[in-house]
Amino acid sequence: MDSKSKLSLWQKLKRLLTSSAPQDSSPADNIDHKDNVSNDNSAIGADRKQPESLRTESAKDDNKNNRVADNINTSKTTKASSRQDFSKRASLSKDSINSPNQTPIIDYLKLYFGSKHWHYTHYKPRISDAQQSHHLSLRMRNRKIDCGYLFRVQEKERLLAVYGILPFLIPESHQSAAMLLMTQINYDMVVGNLEMDVSDGEIRYKNALDVEVLGLDDDIIEHLLQSVVAMTTVAYEVFSDLLNTQEPSEDMPTLLGELRAQADARTYFLASKKMQ
Repeated sequence: MDSKSKLSLWQKLKRLLTSSAPQDSSPADNIDHKDNVSNDNSAIGADRKQPESLRTESAKDDNKNNRVADNINTSKTTKASSRQDFSKRASLSKDSINSPNQTPIIDYLKLYFGSKHWHYTHYKPRISDAQQSHHLSLRMRNRKIDCGYLFRVQEKERLLAVYGILPFLIPESHQSAAMLLMTQINYDMVVGNLEMDVSDGEIRYKNALDVEVLGLDDDIIEHLLQSVVAMTTVAYEVFSDLLNTQEPSEDMPTLLGELRAQADARTYFLASKKMQ
């Protein structure tokens, strides 16, 4: 076996070992291409001078090399396909997470009320309503206080507001004191606000959220509604005391003193040996 034959076999073994080793920095097809360029002349000459057994062995090596290269290429194709599949699944997963935000708010609320078996009335947008607001109205009881609650939906802007409406109206004689009291309460209120319709004296507490930013699910609805129910209950007690004051003062310190007296009048203590 001459030097060219030995060199050819060594190069073939080297190509086999190189192809079998993991390649991080350069693609396998580039490696194969470089080896073929260096082996072209020597391989042609060597095949003519090699015995039949040696040429057969070389053919086996070539087949083995081709299988290794095919395996590497298949592995790369599989990895690329896997990355594409993973990216596709991640995109679909993200879409499925955001899908509740694409559902119309009014439809989501109806499903939520239905799961709670709550009875409600749906008022569709009026033709004259530029904001095209949907309204869902229902009544709820908390601490034996029965109040109305209104869900206002603006689909285009993806806004949801919830109102707790007191079951009584403030008469004109008490509206100045009510506005003074409401202004003071709103000044230090972190979430939501109190409102009064001066045309009829209706008072309501409102809290709202931007569905486009926060999304919408059952937990968000429950927290929003609980905050409105809690504050509406407090507002009921405060403005009930105001109504029970015959001629409420328009001076804030005096008005607060009058309301405190009304609150104390609702509270009674039983005689006992323990401090209450």
